[in-house]
Amino acid sequence: MKHPMRTAVLAVTLTAAVTSAGTVFVMKKDAERDAHAISELYRNISEERQRISELQAEWSALDHPARLQALVDRHNDVLRLAPIKAEQIANVTEIASAARRKAKMEGQQ
Repeated sequence: MKHPMRTAVLAVTLTAAVTSAGTVFVMKKDAERDAHAISELYRNISEERQRISELQAEWSALDHPARLQALVDRHNDVLRLAPIKAEQIANVTEIASAARRKAKMEGQQ
């Protein structure tokens, strides 16, 4: 060998070049995999937004007052719904007192 130093430098340079190329290849594949995962997430988000929009439209149709009134009218014999009277509105303490009175009356029987 005429130039051992030159051969060593060439070997180190070649090793560094191959290592760098391998590292760049791995990084490129990682980036492609991440880009695919991100596009998949965006697609899933888009599908979920579409589903939310459909559910909101369905809820709007189901919650429409005219539809609800028709259901009440159709099933009134079972439901027996009536407008709320002022006497039916109470606060928590009144409800608790009524529950205690009811329990006391049941205990006396």
